[in-house]
Amino acid sequence: MRDFPILTRHRRGVAVTAALATAALTLVGCSPGNSGGNSNAQGCDGGPATLKVLRATGQLPTDQQLSAYTTKTNGCVKFDVTDVPFGQYADKVSVLSASSNAPDIYGYDMPNTANYAAQGILLPLDDHLPAGWKDDVLPATLTEGSYDGKVYTMGIQQDVLSLYYNKTLTDKAGIEVPTTLDKTWTWEQARDAMLKCQQGTPGNPTVYGLAPTQLGSGTPGPIYSDLLFLRSNGDPKAPKDSSAYKTFYAISPDGNAVDGWLNTPEAVDAATFYQSLYKGPKAVTSVTGRPNAFLDGKACFEMFPTAQVDALKEAKVPFKWGNSPLPYIKTPIVHTGAISIGASAKSKYKDQAAKFVVALSSGDLAKQYAKDTLRMPTLNSVYEGLPEFHQAPQSMFYKQLQERGAPRPPTTHFSQYSQIVEEALKNIAYGSDPKSQLDQAVSQLTPLLSQ
Repeated sequence: MRDFPILTRHRRGVAVTAALATAALTLVGCSPGNSGGNSNAQGCDGGPATLKVLRATGQLPTDQQLSAYTTKTNGCVKFDVTDVPFGQYADKVSVLSASSNAPDIYGYDMPNTANYAAQGILLPLDDHLPAGWKDDVLPATLTEGSYDGKVYTMGIQQDVLSLYYNKTLTDKAGIEVPTTLDKTWTWEQARDAMLKCQQGTPGNPTVYGLAPTQLGSGTPGPIYSDLLFLRSNGDPKAPKDSSAYKTFYAISPDGNAVDGWLNTPEAVDAATFYQSLYKGPKAVTSVTGRPNAFLDGKACFEMFPTAQVDALKEAKVPFKWGNSPLPYIKTPIVHTGAISIGASAKSKYKDQAAKFVVALSSGDLAKQYAKDTLRMPTLNSVYEGLPEFHQAPQSMFYKQLQERGAPRPPTTHFSQYSQIVEEALKNIAYGSDPKSQLDQAVSQLTPLLSQ
Protein backbone atom coordinates (compact mmCIF):
# COMPACT_ATOMS: atom_id res chain seq x y z
CA MET A 1 0.00 0.00 0.00
CA ARG A 2 0.84 0.90 1.42
CA ASP A 3 0.84 3.73 1.95
CA PHE A 4 1.40 5.16 -1.50
CA PRO A 5 -0.61 7.79 -3.39
CA ILE A 6 -3.47 6.27 -5.38
CA LEU A 7 -5.29 8.20 -8.09
CA THR A 8 -8.87 6.99 -7.71
CA ARG A 9 -12.10 8.82 -7.06
CA HIS A 10 -12.48 6.76 -3.90
CA ARG A 11 -9.07 7.67 -2.53
CA ARG A 12 -9.47 11.35 -3.33
CA GLY A 13 -12.75 11.35 -1.46
CA VAL A 14 -11.14 9.71 1.54
CA ALA A 15 -8.36 12.28 1.55
CA VAL A 16 -10.81 15.18 1.49
CA THR A 17 -12.92 13.68 4.24
CA ALA A 18 -9.84 13.03 6.34
CA ALA A 19 -8.61 16.57 5.83
CA LEU A 20 -11.91 17.98 7.07
CA ALA A 21 -11.89 15.67 10.05
CA THR A 22 -8.33 16.67 10.85
CA ALA A 23 -9.27 20.32 10.78
CA ALA A 24 -11.93 19.63 13.36
CA LEU A 25 -9.51 17.60 15.46
CA THR A 26 -6.94 20.38 15.41
CA LEU A 27 -9.52 22.91 16.62
CA VAL A 28 -11.00 20.89 19.47
CA GLY A 29 -8.01 18.74 20.32
CA CYS A 30 -8.24 15.07 21.06
CA SER A 31 -8.34 15.32 24.80
CA PRO A 32 -10.56 13.00 26.82
CA GLY A 33 -12.98 15.78 27.61
CA ASN A 34 -13.45 16.66 23.96
CA SER A 35 -13.95 13.09 22.75
CA GLY A 36 -16.55 11.96 25.22
CA GLY A 37 -13.53 10.85 27.14
CA ASN A 38 -12.27 9.24 30.21
CA SER A 39 -12.90 10.66 33.64
CA ASN A 40 -9.43 9.51 34.68
CA ALA A 41 -8.12 12.70 33.06
CA GLN A 42 -9.10 14.51 36.24
CA GLY A 43 -6.57 12.42 38.20
CA CYS A 44 -3.59 12.60 35.84
CA ASP A 45 -0.34 13.37 37.58
CA GLY A 46 0.66 16.81 36.33
CA GLY A 47 -2.30 16.88 33.94
CA PRO A 48 -2.71 15.06 30.60
CA ALA A 49 0.43 14.62 28.48
CA THR A 50 0.14 16.13 25.02
CA LEU A 51 1.71 13.98 22.32
CA LYS A 52 2.55 15.77 19.08
CA VAL A 53 1.59 13.65 16.06
CA LEU A 54 3.00 14.05 12.55
CA ARG A 55 1.13 12.17 9.84
CA ALA A 56 0.39 12.34 6.13
CA THR A 57 -3.08 13.64 5.40
CA GLY A 58 -5.66 10.88 5.64
CA GLN A 59 -3.19 8.35 7.04
CA LEU A 60 -2.38 6.73 10.40
CA PRO A 61 -2.92 7.37 13.20
CA THR A 62 -6.48 8.32 12.29
CA ASP A 63 -8.74 10.61 14.28
CA GLN A 64 -10.82 7.57 15.25
CA GLN A 65 -7.75 5.77 16.60
CA LEU A 66 -6.68 8.78 18.63
CA SER A 67 -10.12 9.16 20.10
CA ALA A 68 -10.42 5.43 20.84
CA TYR A 69 -7.10 5.48 22.67
CA THR A 70 -8.11 8.33 24.99
CA THR A 71 -11.54 6.87 25.70
CA LYS A 72 -10.62 3.18 26.03
CA THR A 73 -6.96 3.04 27.04
CA ASN A 74 -5.43 6.19 28.48
CA GLY A 75 -7.36 9.30 29.44
CA CYS A 76 -4.15 10.98 30.57
CA VAL A 77 -3.00 11.60 27.00
CA LYS A 78 -4.21 14.08 24.41
CA PHE A 79 -2.92 14.81 20.93
CA ASP A 80 -1.74 17.75 18.87
CA VAL A 81 -1.90 16.68 15.21
CA THR A 82 0.01 18.08 12.24
CA ASP A 83 -1.03 16.87 8.79
CA VAL A 84 1.12 17.24 5.68
CA PRO A 85 0.55 16.04 2.09
CA PHE A 86 1.91 12.55 1.46
CA GLY A 87 4.49 13.79 -1.03
CA GLN A 88 5.87 16.33 1.44
CA TYR A 89 6.00 14.05 4.46
CA ALA A 90 9.64 12.93 4.20
CA ASP A 91 10.86 16.52 3.97
CA LYS A 92 8.76 17.47 7.00
CA VAL A 93 10.26 14.60 9.01
CA SER A 94 13.77 15.77 8.14
CA VAL A 95 13.06 19.30 9.32
CA LEU A 96 11.08 18.57 12.49
CA SER A 97 13.11 15.60 13.71
CA ALA A 98 16.22 17.78 13.85
CA SER A 99 14.45 20.60 15.66
CA SER A 100 13.59 21.26 19.30
CA ASN A 101 9.94 20.73 18.34
CA ALA A 102 10.22 17.11 17.19
CA PRO A 103 6.97 15.10 17.10
CA ASP A 104 6.28 12.41 19.68
CA ILE A 105 4.53 10.14 17.18
CA TYR A 106 5.29 9.56 13.51
CA GLY A 107 2.82 8.01 11.07
CA TYR A 108 5.14 6.96 8.25
CA ASP A 109 5.63 4.51 5.40
CA MET A 110 7.13 1.34 6.91
CA PRO A 111 9.94 0.83 4.33
CA ASN A 112 11.56 3.96 5.80
CA THR A 113 12.06 2.27 9.19
CA ALA A 114 15.75 1.49 8.68
CA ASN A 115 16.38 5.01 7.44
CA TYR A 116 14.66 6.72 10.37
CA ALA A 117 16.09 4.32 12.94
CA ALA A 118 19.65 4.80 11.67
CA GLN A 119 19.22 8.57 11.96
CA GLY A 120 18.07 8.26 15.56
CA ILE A 121 14.57 9.50 14.78
CA LEU A 122 12.66 6.48 16.09
CA LEU A 123 12.56 4.98 19.58
CA PRO A 124 13.19 1.21 19.97
CA LEU A 125 10.10 -0.57 21.27
CA ASP A 126 11.65 -3.82 22.50
CA ASP A 127 11.10 -3.07 26.20
CA HIS A 128 7.40 -2.48 25.53
CA LEU A 129 6.52 -5.38 23.22
CA PRO A 130 3.65 -7.61 24.43
CA ALA A 131 4.55 -11.18 25.37
CA GLY A 132 4.44 -13.48 22.35
CA TRP A 133 4.24 -10.65 19.84
CA LYS A 134 7.21 -11.84 17.74
CA ASP A 135 5.60 -15.27 17.39
CA ASP A 136 2.30 -13.70 16.30
CA VAL A 137 3.46 -11.01 13.86
CA LEU A 138 3.94 -11.69 10.15
CA PRO A 139 7.61 -12.30 9.34
CA ALA A 140 7.66 -9.60 6.64
CA THR A 141 6.30 -7.06 9.13
CA LEU A 142 8.93 -7.98 11.72
CA THR A 143 11.66 -7.56 9.10
CA GLU A 144 10.31 -4.22 7.89
CA GLY A 145 9.83 -2.86 11.38
CA SER A 146 13.30 -3.79 12.64
CA TYR A 147 16.77 -2.32 12.28
CA ASP A 148 20.05 -3.59 13.68
CA GLY A 149 18.30 -6.21 15.82
CA LYS A 150 15.75 -3.86 17.41
CA VAL A 151 12.04 -3.29 16.70
CA TYR A 152 11.05 0.29 15.89
CA THR A 153 7.51 -0.20 14.65
CA MET A 154 5.08 -3.08 15.07
CA GLY A 155 2.89 -2.37 12.07
CA ILE A 156 -0.87 -1.90 12.21
CA GLN A 157 -1.82 -2.82 8.67
CA GLN A 158 -0.35 -4.47 5.62
CA ASP A 159 -1.10 -4.28 1.93
CA VAL A 160 -0.17 -6.29 -1.13
CA LEU A 161 -1.19 -6.25 -4.76
CA SER A 162 -3.45 -8.69 -6.51
CA LEU A 163 -4.65 -8.88 -10.10
CA TYR A 164 -8.24 -7.67 -10.34
CA TYR A 165 -10.17 -8.83 -13.38
CA ASN A 166 -13.38 -7.80 -15.13
CA LYS A 167 -15.16 -11.14 -15.18
CA THR A 168 -17.71 -9.94 -17.70
CA LEU A 169 -14.93 -9.22 -20.19
CA THR A 170 -12.82 -12.30 -19.42
CA ASP A 171 -15.84 -14.59 -19.69
CA LYS A 172 -16.67 -13.03 -23.07
CA ALA A 173 -13.09 -13.71 -24.21
CA GLY A 174 -13.24 -17.30 -22.95
CA ILE A 175 -10.55 -16.78 -20.31
CA GLU A 176 -10.55 -18.75 -17.08
CA VAL A 177 -8.75 -16.66 -14.47
CA PRO A 178 -7.03 -18.48 -11.58
CA THR A 179 -8.35 -17.68 -8.12
CA THR A 180 -6.08 -19.87 -5.99
CA LEU A 181 -2.37 -19.52 -5.28
CA ASP A 182 -1.52 -22.98 -6.63
CA LYS A 183 -2.75 -21.95 -10.08
CA THR A 184 -1.14 -18.51 -10.24
CA TRP A 185 -0.30 -17.38 -13.76
CA THR A 186 3.23 -16.67 -14.86
CA TRP A 187 3.57 -13.26 -16.45
CA GLU A 188 3.79 -14.92 -19.87
CA GLN A 189 0.42 -16.58 -19.24
CA ALA A 190 -1.05 -13.38 -17.86
CA ARG A 191 0.10 -11.33 -20.87
CA ASP A 192 -1.41 -13.90 -23.25
CA ALA A 193 -4.74 -13.60 -21.43
CA MET A 194 -4.52 -9.80 -21.46
CA LEU A 195 -3.84 -9.80 -25.21
CA LYS A 196 -6.79 -12.12 -25.79
CA CYS A 197 -9.11 -9.89 -23.76
CA GLN A 198 -7.78 -6.57 -25.06
CA GLN A 199 -9.82 -4.74 -27.70
CA GLY A 200 -8.32 -2.49 -30.36
CA THR A 201 -4.75 -1.75 -31.40
CA PRO A 202 -1.88 -2.65 -29.02
CA GLY A 203 -0.53 0.58 -27.58
CA ASN A 204 -3.80 2.40 -28.20
CA PRO A 205 -6.65 0.00 -27.43
CA THR A 206 -10.28 0.79 -26.78
CA VAL A 207 -10.20 -1.71 -23.90
CA TYR A 208 -6.81 -2.29 -22.23
CA GLY A 209 -5.57 -5.74 -21.42
CA LEU A 210 -3.97 -4.24 -18.28
CA ALA A 211 -5.12 -0.90 -16.91
CA PRO A 212 -2.46 1.87 -16.83
CA THR A 213 -1.14 2.21 -13.32
CA GLN A 214 -2.82 4.41 -10.74
CA LEU A 215 -0.02 3.96 -8.21
CA GLY A 216 2.45 6.69 -7.36
CA SER A 217 2.22 9.56 -9.82
CA GLY A 218 0.16 7.53 -12.28
CA THR A 219 3.12 6.72 -14.53
CA PRO A 220 5.11 3.48 -14.87
CA GLY A 221 7.89 2.69 -12.43
CA PRO A 222 6.71 2.55 -8.78
CA ILE A 223 8.91 -0.06 -7.14
CA TYR A 224 6.00 -1.31 -5.03
CA SER A 225 4.54 -2.83 -8.19
CA ASP A 226 7.09 -2.70 -10.98
CA LEU A 227 10.27 -3.89 -9.23
CA LEU A 228 8.38 -7.14 -8.64
CA PHE A 229 8.93 -8.07 -12.30
CA LEU A 230 12.69 -8.05 -11.75
CA ARG A 231 12.67 -9.69 -8.34
CA SER A 232 10.32 -12.45 -9.45
CA ASN A 233 12.88 -13.51 -12.07
CA GLY A 234 15.24 -14.40 -9.23
CA ASP A 235 15.32 -17.28 -6.78
CA PRO A 236 15.77 -16.90 -2.99
CA LYS A 237 16.61 -20.62 -2.73
CA ALA A 238 19.50 -20.43 -5.18
CA PRO A 239 23.12 -20.32 -3.90
CA LYS A 240 23.78 -17.01 -2.18
CA ASP A 241 26.61 -16.12 -4.53
CA SER A 242 24.46 -16.71 -7.64
CA SER A 243 22.92 -13.98 -9.75
CA ALA A 244 19.52 -15.68 -9.38
CA TYR A 245 19.67 -15.25 -5.60
CA LYS A 246 20.86 -11.65 -5.85
CA THR A 247 18.17 -10.79 -8.40
CA PHE A 248 15.44 -11.78 -5.97
CA TYR A 249 16.72 -9.41 -3.27
CA ALA A 250 17.76 -6.51 -5.55
CA ILE A 251 20.13 -5.18 -2.89
CA SER A 252 22.85 -6.64 -0.66
CA PRO A 253 21.89 -7.85 2.85
CA ASP A 254 23.55 -4.82 4.46
CA GLY A 255 21.69 -2.45 2.15
CA ASN A 256 24.93 -0.94 0.89
CA ALA A 257 25.38 -2.45 -2.58
CA VAL A 258 23.31 -2.87 -5.75
CA ASP A 259 25.94 -3.70 -8.37
CA GLY A 260 25.41 -7.36 -9.21
CA TRP A 261 22.04 -7.31 -7.43
CA LEU A 262 19.89 -4.84 -9.38
CA ASN A 263 21.54 -5.21 -12.80
CA THR A 264 21.98 -8.99 -13.11
CA PRO A 265 21.29 -10.79 -16.40
CA GLU A 266 18.04 -12.07 -14.88
CA ALA A 267 17.02 -8.53 -13.94
CA VAL A 268 17.76 -7.27 -17.44
CA ASP A 269 15.71 -10.11 -18.99
CA ALA A 270 12.79 -9.31 -16.68
CA ALA A 271 13.05 -5.60 -17.45
CA THR A 272 12.92 -6.45 -21.17
CA PHE A 273 9.71 -8.41 -20.61
CA TYR A 274 8.34 -5.54 -18.51
CA GLN A 275 9.01 -3.17 -21.42
CA SER A 276 7.05 -5.44 -23.78
CA LEU A 277 3.89 -4.75 -21.78
CA TYR A 278 4.13 -1.14 -22.96
CA LYS A 279 5.85 -1.37 -26.34
CA GLY A 280 5.61 -3.59 -29.39
CA PRO A 281 3.10 -6.02 -30.85
CA LYS A 282 2.28 -7.59 -27.47
CA ALA A 283 1.67 -4.33 -25.60
CA VAL A 284 -1.26 -4.63 -23.20
CA THR A 285 -1.09 -1.33 -21.33
CA SER A 286 0.05 2.26 -21.77
CA VAL A 287 2.55 4.73 -20.35
CA THR A 288 -0.22 7.31 -20.55
CA GLY A 289 -2.28 7.35 -17.39
CA ARG A 290 -5.99 6.73 -17.48
CA PRO A 291 -7.34 6.95 -13.94
CA ASN A 292 -10.26 4.64 -13.27
CA ALA A 293 -9.89 2.68 -16.53
CA PHE A 294 -10.77 -0.50 -14.67
CA LEU A 295 -13.68 1.05 -12.79
CA ASP A 296 -14.99 2.42 -16.09
CA GLY A 297 -14.96 -1.02 -17.70
CA LYS A 298 -12.16 -0.05 -20.09
CA ALA A 299 -9.60 -2.58 -18.85
CA CYS A 300 -9.70 -6.34 -18.41
CA PHE A 301 -7.16 -6.49 -15.59
CA GLU A 302 -5.56 -4.19 -13.03
CA MET A 303 -2.75 -4.51 -10.46
CA PHE A 304 -4.02 -2.91 -7.28
CA PRO A 305 -4.07 -3.30 -3.48
CA THR A 306 -7.09 -3.79 -1.22
CA ALA A 307 -8.36 -0.22 -1.63
CA GLN A 308 -9.90 -1.16 -4.96
CA VAL A 309 -12.43 -3.41 -3.24
CA ASP A 310 -14.16 -0.41 -1.65
CA ALA A 311 -13.82 1.61 -4.85
CA LEU A 312 -15.54 -1.07 -6.91
CA LYS A 313 -18.36 -1.40 -4.40
CA GLU A 314 -18.88 2.34 -4.07
CA ALA A 315 -18.83 2.84 -7.85
CA LYS A 316 -21.51 0.14 -8.21
CA VAL A 317 -19.85 -1.07 -11.38
CA PRO A 318 -22.18 -2.82 -13.85
CA PHE A 319 -19.82 -5.75 -14.42
CA LYS A 320 -18.83 -8.84 -12.45
CA TRP A 321 -15.31 -8.82 -11.04
CA GLY A 322 -12.87 -10.84 -8.99
CA ASN A 323 -9.21 -10.97 -8.05
CA SER A 324 -6.40 -13.32 -8.88
CA PRO A 325 -2.94 -13.89 -7.38
CA LEU A 326 -0.30 -11.53 -8.72
CA PRO A 327 1.58 -13.16 -11.62
CA TYR A 328 5.32 -13.87 -11.49
CA ILE A 329 8.18 -14.81 -13.82
CA LYS A 330 10.02 -17.53 -11.86
CA THR A 331 9.32 -16.91 -8.15
CA PRO A 332 5.99 -15.68 -6.73
CA ILE A 333 6.47 -12.50 -4.68
CA VAL A 334 4.40 -9.51 -3.54
CA HIS A 335 5.75 -6.44 -1.82
CA THR A 336 4.51 -5.63 1.66
CA GLY A 337 4.50 -2.31 3.44
CA ALA A 338 1.97 0.27 4.50
CA ILE A 339 1.71 3.29 6.76
CA SER A 340 2.74 2.44 10.31
CA ILE A 341 3.41 4.42 13.48
CA GLY A 342 6.50 4.88 15.60
CA ALA A 343 7.53 6.78 18.72
CA SER A 344 10.09 9.56 18.59
CA ALA A 345 13.50 9.05 20.16
CA LYS A 346 13.41 12.76 21.07
CA SER A 347 10.01 12.66 22.77
CA LYS A 348 9.69 14.19 26.23
CA TYR A 349 7.12 11.48 26.90
CA LYS A 350 8.93 8.40 25.64
CA ASP A 351 7.04 5.96 27.86
CA GLN A 352 3.62 7.36 26.92
CA ALA A 353 4.55 7.50 23.23
CA ALA A 354 5.77 3.90 23.20
CA LYS A 355 2.68 2.66 25.03
CA PHE A 356 0.48 4.47 22.50
CA VAL A 357 2.25 2.77 19.58
CA VAL A 358 1.94 -0.65 21.24
CA ALA A 359 -1.75 -0.17 22.07
CA LEU A 360 -2.69 0.77 18.51
CA SER A 361 -0.59 -2.05 17.05
CA SER A 362 -1.93 -4.91 19.16
CA GLY A 363 -4.93 -6.06 21.18
CA ASP A 364 -8.45 -4.74 20.84
CA LEU A 365 -7.54 -1.49 19.09
CA ALA A 366 -5.66 -3.31 16.32
CA LYS A 367 -8.52 -5.77 15.89
CA GLN A 368 -11.14 -3.01 15.74
CA TYR A 369 -9.12 -1.06 13.17
CA ALA A 370 -8.82 -4.11 10.90
CA LYS A 371 -12.52 -4.87 11.27
CA ASP A 372 -13.61 -1.28 10.53
CA THR A 373 -11.29 -0.70 7.57
CA LEU A 374 -10.73 -4.20 6.16
CA ARG A 375 -7.04 -3.36 6.00
CA MET A 376 -5.04 -6.53 6.52
CA PRO A 377 -3.76 -6.96 10.08
CA THR A 378 -0.11 -7.66 10.86
CA LEU A 379 -0.95 -10.20 13.57
CA ASN A 380 -2.10 -13.74 12.77
CA SER A 381 -4.23 -13.76 15.92
CA VAL A 382 -6.20 -10.75 14.68
CA TYR A 383 -6.62 -12.34 11.26
CA GLU A 384 -7.92 -15.58 12.77
CA GLY A 385 -10.53 -13.68 14.77
CA LEU A 386 -11.98 -11.80 11.80
CA PRO A 387 -14.03 -13.96 9.40
CA GLU A 388 -14.12 -11.08 6.88
CA PHE A 389 -10.55 -11.91 5.87
CA HIS A 390 -11.34 -15.56 5.21
CA GLN A 391 -13.67 -14.71 2.33
CA ALA A 392 -13.02 -13.42 -1.18
CA PRO A 393 -11.71 -10.96 -2.16
CA GLN A 394 -9.84 -10.23 1.12
CA SER A 395 -8.74 -13.84 1.51
CA MET A 396 -6.63 -13.60 -1.65
CA PHE A 397 -4.64 -10.70 -0.27
CA TYR A 398 -3.95 -12.33 3.07
CA LYS A 399 -2.89 -15.66 1.57
CA GLN A 400 -0.41 -13.84 -0.64
CA LEU A 401 0.76 -11.79 2.32
CA GLN A 402 1.39 -14.90 4.42
CA GLU A 403 3.05 -17.04 1.75
CA ARG A 404 4.64 -14.57 -0.67
CA GLY A 405 4.99 -11.25 1.12
CA ALA A 406 8.44 -9.65 1.13
CA PRO A 407 9.55 -6.18 2.20
CA ARG A 408 10.75 -3.75 -0.40
CA PRO A 409 14.58 -3.82 -0.47
CA PRO A 410 15.64 -2.64 3.03
CA THR A 411 18.22 0.11 3.21
CA THR A 412 18.93 3.20 5.27
CA HIS A 413 18.72 5.08 1.96
CA PHE A 414 15.32 3.77 0.93
CA SER A 415 13.97 7.07 -0.42
CA GLN A 416 16.94 7.44 -2.79
CA TYR A 417 16.76 3.78 -3.79
CA SER A 418 13.05 4.06 -4.50
CA GLN A 419 13.36 7.27 -6.50
CA ILE A 420 16.29 6.17 -8.67
CA VAL A 421 14.98 2.68 -9.40
CA GLU A 422 11.54 4.07 -10.19
CA GLU A 423 13.04 6.49 -12.69
CA ALA A 424 14.97 3.65 -14.37
CA LEU A 425 11.86 1.49 -14.64
CA LYS A 426 9.87 4.40 -15.99
CA ASN A 427 12.47 5.03 -18.69
CA ILE A 428 12.46 1.34 -19.59
CA ALA A 429 8.68 1.42 -19.98
CA TYR A 430 9.04 4.43 -22.27
CA GLY A 431 11.46 2.48 -24.48
CA SER A 432 15.00 3.00 -23.13
CA ASP A 433 17.47 0.13 -23.17
CA PRO A 434 16.86 -2.00 -20.05
CA LYS A 435 20.49 -2.88 -19.35
CA SER A 436 21.69 0.71 -19.76
CA GLN A 437 18.99 1.99 -17.43
CA LEU A 438 19.70 -0.57 -14.70
CA ASP A 439 23.45 0.03 -14.97
CA GLN A 440 22.84 3.76 -14.71
CA ALA A 441 20.69 3.27 -11.62
CA VAL A 442 23.50 1.22 -10.06
CA SER A 443 26.06 3.93 -10.81
CA GLN A 444 23.82 6.56 -9.22
CA LEU A 445 23.04 4.50 -6.14
CA THR A 446 26.49 3.12 -5.39
CA PRO A 447 28.01 6.32 -3.91
CA LEU A 448 24.79 7.11 -2.03
CA LEU A 449 24.49 3.69 -0.40
CA SER A 450 28.10 3.76 0.78
CA GLN A 451 27.58 6.95 2.81
